[in-house]
Amino acid sequence: MLALFALATATLAPRYLVAARWVVRSPSGGILAWQAVSVAVASSTILIGLTLALPILPVGAQLTSLARTTHLDVTDHYATPAGNGLAFLALLAAAAMTARVVVLFALALRRASRERRAQHEALRLVGTPSPEGYTVIDHAMPLVYCLPGRHRTVVVTSAALAALTAEELDSVLAHERGHLRARHDLALIVSGALARAFAGIAVFRTAHQQIAVLAEMQADDSARNWLSRRAMATALVTLGATGAATPRPLPSGTTATGSVTSRVGRLIGAPGRVLPRHRAAVALGVLALLAAPLALALSPALEASARDCCHVALPSEPVRR
Repeated sequence: MLALFALATATLAPRYLVAARWVVRSPSGGILAWQAVSVAVASSTILIGLTLALPILPVGAQLTSLARTTHLDVTDHYATPAGNGLAFLALLAAAAMTARVVVLFALALRRASRERRAQHEALRLVGTPSPEGYTVIDHAMPLVYCLPGRHRTVVVTSAALAALTAEELDSVLAHERGHLRARHDLALIVSGALARAFAGIAVFRTAHQQIAVLAEMQADDSARNWLSRRAMATALVTLGATGAATPRPLPSGTTATGSVTSRVGRLIGAPGRVLPRHRAAVALGVLALLAAPLALALSPALEASARDCCHVALPSEPVRR
C-alpha cells in the first residue's frame, strides 16, 4: 500500500499541480502543496523499508502499547515470508536513504552558507550602503538580487539604478524583500536536496523547478496595488531584455526563475482571489498527504488491535491427573 501510494502521488500529483490554476493565484499554497507531495513520496519510500524491518526493530513494546494488543500480534502482522533476511536488507536500505537525504541537505546548507559569507565579504569591499536599505555595487549589468541569512541584504547594481525608474526600483526591492521574509532560500535548499537524493524520480526534480517558479510569483505579490504591479512588470521586462537574470533569492545560480512572459502576464492581469475555502482545502490536502504514509505504515498494528485476539501458551506435555 505504501508503494502504491508513493507511485500514485508521484505520478498524479505533479500532473494536477502543474495544470491547476489556483497554484498560480496562490503561489504560497502551491509551494506548500509541492513540499507536501515531495515529503509524502520520500517518507513513503523510507517507511516501506522500516515496515519491512519492523520485526527485527526494538519498537515492539511501543507499538504494542499504541495498538493495545500483544507483541506477538504486532510482529505477526508485519512479518513477511522472506523472514529476517529481507527485514535486515530493508533496514539497511531505509537507513542509507535517510542518511543520503540528511547528508545532502547538510552539504547544501554548508555550501550556501559559505557562498553567502564570501559574497558578504566582497560586498564590504566593493559595496556602498544606501540610506534606503540596500547595497549598491558598480557593475555594467543591471541586476537586483538578495542575500539571505543573518546579515541579509538586497544588492542593486549601478546599471540597474540607471535602467529602472523610481517606481520600478521600489517594486523590485519589495520583490527581493519578499524572498527574504518567506525564506525561499531554505525551501529551495530542501527541494534541491531531495531532488539530488532521489535523482531517478522525476517528481522531486519537477517539485524543485516548480517551487523556484512559484517563489518568484509569491515575491511578485509583494506589489499590492495595480500601479506597483505594473511597475514590477515593466521592471521584469527591463531586466530581462538585457539578458540578465531576473530577481532571484540567490545569485549563485542555484535557483531557477519563472518565465518572464508568464510573470508579466500575471502581474498586469486581474489578480485572482483566493477564497478562505480554497485555503482550507489546500490545508486539508496537505495534512492528508503528510498523514497518509504514517497511517499506512501503522495500519497493520491498528488491524491487529481491531482483531482483539490473544495467544495462549499450551503445555508441551499433556497434564496427568
